[in-house]
Amino acid sequence: MKQFLAVCALATGIMACNNSTDQKTETSASAADNTVKEAKPAGTINVAFSKKDKDTSTVTFNFTVDTLKYEKSFEDLPLMKGFADTAIYRILWDKPNSVWIGIIKANRDNRYYHGTQDGASLRILWVPSPPARIYEYIDKKLGLGDVIRQQPLVEKYKENFQSGLIISDFIVELKPSATVGTVDVYIKFGGAERTLNMPVYGGGKPYIQSYKKDDVFVGLQIDGELEEYYEVKVVEGRIGAKQLKSVVK
Repeated sequence: MKQFLAVCALATGIMACNNSTDQKTETSASAADNTVKEAKPAGTINVAFSKKDKDTSTVTFNFTVDTLKYEKSFEDLPLMKGFADTAIYRILWDKPNSVWIGIIKANRDNRYYHGTQDGASLRILWVPSPPARIYEYIDKKLGLGDVIRQQPLVEKYKENFQSGLIISDFIVELKPSATVGTVDVYIKFGGAERTLNMPVYGGGKPYIQSYKKDDVFVGLQIDGELEEYYEVKVVEGRIGAKQLKSVVK
């Protein structure tokens, strides 16, 4: 009887080990499936922008795979302005006949397009929600958005320009606050001025960052990451601020 129980226990242990091995193998396979590896392209992709001075620009793709050729334009792209064309998009070939293009929009979000081969034809589609592994690779590994993230972080921003009928200094400045655990944000354009208050938490360092002369962001740098709290901008001579983040203490 003891021998029978021992055999059963041994068999159960072997089954458990095998199941554990299978689970690890499946997990490893799943992780491998989610890993992005850049492929050698079987063709080319060319990206061109037009009507860049308009609120919505046009992006045109010329896509080839082997002997197949395809051109597609999208005319409703609110394009990020003020940077070289090559700085505001990134290209990822995840398969020889599959290419992803990420483009920075005017509101600093990204838009993604996907070019694929379907039999003897090619197509390019706008993809509102690409797989996380794709957009994370484009954003982090290929550096889409670095041109914005690498803009200087300052404690005072001052720029003189005309907006509407007003020519004035646009000022955004960090100042000490009478409230513990916060910092004051002073903003001014023309005759309008205002003081905002921003909480400082998580060991963060307050900063001001501008990527357009009339549009700046105020936030905290925490562990190397930028957390935006306010957007301050001037539109048609009027200054305004929008709170982007809420803090629950």
